[in-house]
Parts: sequence; C-alpha cells; structure tokens
Amino acid sequence: MAKTEYEESLKIFWDFSNVLSTAKREGKEEGRAEGRAEGLAEGRTEGRAEGEREEKLRNAKKMKDKGMDFVDISDITGLTEEEIEEL
Repeated sequence: MAKTEYEESLKIFWDFSNVLSTAKREGKEEGRAEGRAEGLAEGRTEGRAEGEREEKLRNAKKMKDKGMDFVDISDITGLTEEEIEEL
C-alpha cells in the first residue's frame, strides 16, 4: 500500500469515527431532552392528581365537621366512607 493510499484510508477512518461520535453525542442530547420533557409531563400529571386528592380530603373534612352524612360526602367527593371516617 502506498503512502497516499494509507493516508487516504486513515482520513476515511477518522471521518467515519467523527461522524459516529457526533451522532452518538447528538443522540444522547436528544434523548435527554425527550426524557426531561416526559418527566415533566409525568410530574405535572402526578402533581395534579395529588392536588385534586388533597382538595377532596379538605372538602370532605369540612363537610364532616358540619355534620353531613358520610354517604352524601362520599357521593360528592368520590371518597369512600372509610376514608371519610379517618378524617
């Protein structure tokens, strides 16, 4: 193999290596961004559900303190009578 053929094959190798490195780096960055977005969406969903549950519990507690029937409180809030008793 002549020197120029060797140098050309090295150039092709290094070009290919750089392409792979760049693709790998960009893939990781893209994956991180997607993961972050997915995590935020999941966190928002969980936060909303938790907030809704806390609101139901607060309202049920107020209704219980006012002497409302547990069956009525359960119908309004969607909580079980056992959950209402624990308040």
